[in-house]
Parts: sequence; structure tokens; C-alpha cells
Amino acid sequence: MGFTSKFLAVIQNMNIHLGNTMKIILLGAAGLFLLVSMIILGWQIYLYCKHRKAKKIKAKIAVSGTDPNKQYTEKSNLSTCSNSADFLGLSDEDEYSDMKKYDYKVYKLQESIQKLSLYLQRSDPVDFKLIQSNDDLVVDSNVELSGNLKFSLLYDKKQSKLQLTVKEASNLPARHFNQHTDFFIRIKLFTSLPRYQCILHQWDTKIVKNTRNPSFGDQYTCFIEKTAYRKATLKLEVWDFDKYSRRDVLGEVRLPFSDLELSSTAEFCEKLQKVQKEVTGGIFLSLKYLPTARKLEVVLLKVKTGCLSTSPDIGIYTRVDFYVNQHRMKHQKTPAKLKSEITVFNEVMLFTVADSVINQSMIITSVYETSLSKDSKRHLLGRAYLGRKKSKEDDHWFSMLQCLRQPVSKWHPLLI
Repeated sequence: MGFTSKFLAVIQNMNIHLGNTMKIILLGAAGLFLLVSMIILGWQIYLYCKHRKAKKIKAKIAVSGTDPNKQYTEKSNLSTCSNSADFLGLSDEDEYSDMKKYDYKVYKLQESIQKLSLYLQRSDPVDFKLIQSNDDLVVDSNVELSGNLKFSLLYDKKQSKLQLTVKEASNLPARHFNQHTDFFIRIKLFTSLPRYQCILHQWDTKIVKNTRNPSFGDQYTCFIEKTAYRKATLKLEVWDFDKYSRRDVLGEVRLPFSDLELSSTAEFCEKLQKVQKEVTGGIFLSLKYLPTARKLEVVLLKVKTGCLSTSPDIGIYTRVDFYVNQHRMKHQKTPAKLKSEITVFNEVMLFTVADSVINQSMIITSVYETSLSKDSKRHLLGRAYLGRKKSKEDDHWFSMLQCLRQPVSKWHPLLI
């Protein structure tokens, strides 16, 4: 009441004549202004206290070094070969047992969804059926092996000319999951070098559709010297063509020329055998895995090839395909370089790969021959396979996982 009487006295001294209603309105406005001021002051005090509390927590974390947002990174930061095997062998339950923040629960769920999606993707590349061994380079096919292939050969010694006629095939197998039977024959003429095989010529016949007894009638002619003829081998591969998926090789017929006289036309009817790979060269690779950065470093160092072209503008380049659970995730390739007996690349490629899928990963390096002066069709010289195959890793991949953050180099055969 004292404040009200003083306020009314001040109004009267100012000789301002206001009605009782106006006086009450002014008094209410003053009270509302005071209330808003108190609310703003209380909110500023709350923000200040909250800021001080957060600052104290950060200072405590900095002193103790136990930031919960870095628990997984610190746990993954293993730098010695002795404990790297234990690190890669951790189960999901052990790996995340110390994580208490809900952010890491979300992270774990996202990673599990990513792994599941990779497992559910259907992919059946024939390259992953290869058993890589210099003693047993055989493609393990799940298609029942059957069928015969008819062809004829004639070699003219005077002109050094070889003539091949692919006639027909009979009783060829079909894929179990695909009843479409479209076939073609891939023909490769090899010659033996001291260490490698060299492809002299390669052809593909026409595609014959909707039959397991295709007739081709394709004829091919090439020139081959007598010295190379005795070291040559003819290889005819039967391929099942599919427009919407990978082509599948079903079997092969292999015919060495060392003890073969072809002074006149010779007819052959051979039974299909399991496909065998040829060693056409070698590639020198370095691998390094960085678990904290989740990076796989592939360094292409050198490539050895068997056949040396006489053309001065022939070059080679290498393409690296990165797979997870037989699904191709990414690929990179090197610039083309002039082909020589040993071609040096020294190209570094990086691929992102999580710790949880490194044991299900694989890389395929393909070496191609092409022209440096003009655009021309590329020719595959060979491939090398590194990583997870037949439920186990090869020696190079296993050494990389044993010695994290350390580069590991090794020669690999190029196969075709």
C-alpha cells in the first residue's frame, strides 16, 4: 500500500489528472514488466550454471583421459603384431561390452545392418571358385561336368598357317538355377615360355541360343612359326552366356601340339574336362591394413609378363576390384604404362573397410594390355586373387592381418 500511495502522490504532484481505471492499468503494466524481468534473469542464471557444469565435466575428462566417445577408437588402436590377432578375433559382444553410451548402441545396430545387407546380396562370380595354387590351378564348378566338343585342325608348314574349325558341341550341361542354354566357345592358343604361358591368339565363337547341342561352324586362321608350334597348346573353353549375370565357364578341351602331326585335316571329338588356369605372369603387391582409420592400402609395385610385344605403343594397366562377401564394393585402376619385361607402377590405392568385415574381404587385381597411341580393345593378361577364399585366407592376407599398420609385400601369379 505504501508504494501505491507514493505512486499516486507523484501523479498528483505532476498535475496529471487520470481516472481510476487508467491508474489501475498503469499499475498492472508495471507489475507485468517486473515479472518478465524476473523470468529473464532466472533463465540467464540457469544457462550460466549449465555451462559451468559442462565445463567442469570436460576438464575432468581431459585430466583422466576416459572420454566415452573415444572408447571404441582407443580399444581399436593396437599397434603390435602380437595382439593384432586377438583384436581381429573379438566377437561383437566382447568388442562392445565396455560401451555404455546409447550412441554406441546405435553404432552397433547400424554396423550389424550393414553386415546383414552384404550377406543377403546374391552374387556368384566364377572367379571366387578358384583354388589358387601353383600345383592345382583348377576352377571348382558346381555344374555337373558333361558334354563333347567337335573341331578340326590343319597346319600348313610351308606357310606356317594354322586353321581351326569349331564344328559343334553335344550334351552340354546347364545351370541348375537357369534353364536357358546359350553357349559360345572361347579359344586360346598358348605357347610355353621358361616360366610363364603366353597367349598368342584368342577368339570367341558366335553365341548359339536355346540348345544343349549347339552347332557353330566358325573358322579361324593364324600364323605360327614352327618353333612356336611345337610349344603351343590349343585350349577351347565352353561358356554359358547370360545377358543379365556373369558368364560361367563349364569345361574345357586342351590339346598340346608337341606330339601332333597336322599335315592334313584332323578331326577331333573330345570330352569336356575341368577348367585349368594358366600362369601368364606375376605381380608384386604390398598390403597394409589401418584398423583405426578403417583403410586397406594396396600398393601395385611391379608386373612381370610372359609375352613381349614388338609394337612400341603397347602398354599395360592394372585394375583392382575390392569385394566384401563376394560383392564388389569399389574398383580403382592405374594409368597405362609402356609394356616391358618388368613394368614398374608404384601406385597406391586405398579402400575403406570396417574391422567387422575385413575377414570376409578380397581383392582381385587384373592386368590388361592396351594401345597407348589410340583407343583399342583391351586384352586381359591375367588376374591375381588375394583375401578370403575357401574359408581361409592366403598367406599374404593372413600376414597383413597379423602385422597391422605394417606393409607386407609378396609376388603373386597372374592367372587366366
